[in-house]
Parts: sequence; structure tokens; C-alpha cells
Amino acid sequence: MTFDMPASHHFKLKAECPTHSRTDASVRQHKVVIDEPEIRGGTDAAATPLETMLSSYLACLNVISHLIADEMGIRLDDMSMALDAKFDTNGVSTQMPTTLPFPNLTLTVNVTSDANDTQLAQLQSDLYLRCPVTVIFTEAGTKIDATWNVTKI
Repeated sequence: MTFDMPASHHFKLKAECPTHSRTDASVRQHKVVIDEPEIRGGTDAAATPLETMLSSYLACLNVISHLIADEMGIRLDDMSMALDAKFDTNGVSTQMPTTLPFPNLTLTVNVTSDANDTQLAQLQSDLYLRCPVTVIFTEAGTKIDATWNVTKI
């Protein structure tokens, strides 16, 4: 799974906005639809912008944890995750500005692995430093409470 990565990468995305609530984004050959629920004037055709961002967080954790595990020579199998994200709506509702929309994220990772406790601790430490979405959240001040439930192979 290792590959050579350039020192930097430039992402280019485009978006069409057919309604006030729906965004049809495209990157490379992929399309991503983002919409709001009906209660907020959308058609509920897809996840909201924030749900999409939080889903990206879980996807990034998956990809980077497996990259690190591969580098360490350990296995991560049957991974699943759950995320509980507390969202401060004050900034969106304009009641008062907020600099921390997500003050707390509660993450649960379930995985099967052949790693020992020391290796798992190293993987988690590296993951939180190397996952770009984690870095964005932590630099913004979000507190991430993570629980790893590991079944040993």
C-alpha cells in the first residue's frame, strides 16, 4: 500500500449549485452530491455539508491508520467507527460568532489487529499527527475523545 508522495499536492474541485441548498461537487472523475434536509429548505437528496465533512474525517482515519499499520508491519482488519460530534450552532444561527463549531468529538474505533499494546499506542499517536482532518480539528481546538476497541488476532 505504500506509494511515493510528492511534497505537496494541489486539489482542484468544481461545484454546480442547482438550488440554494444542493451542491454537486466534482473532483477528478468523481461526483459528490451535498444537500440539506427538507426542514432547512433542501430536498434531503444527500448528506449535509457538515455530515460530509465528518464522514471525510472517518474516511481519513481509515486510510491513514491502514497506511501506518502497513508501514509498521501490523494488520488492521474489520475496522468500523462511530462518531458523535457536538456542534455549536451559534455561529450558523448568527446568535453569536463561534470560533469552535465542534468543541468535542467522541470517536469509537472497533478493529481486529495482531498489534501489541505498544504498537497500537504508536499507531494511534502517529495517526493523530498524520491524519490531515484530525490536524485541522485539533488545531482549531476541538477535543477528540477516542476509544479503540481492539480484538486481538
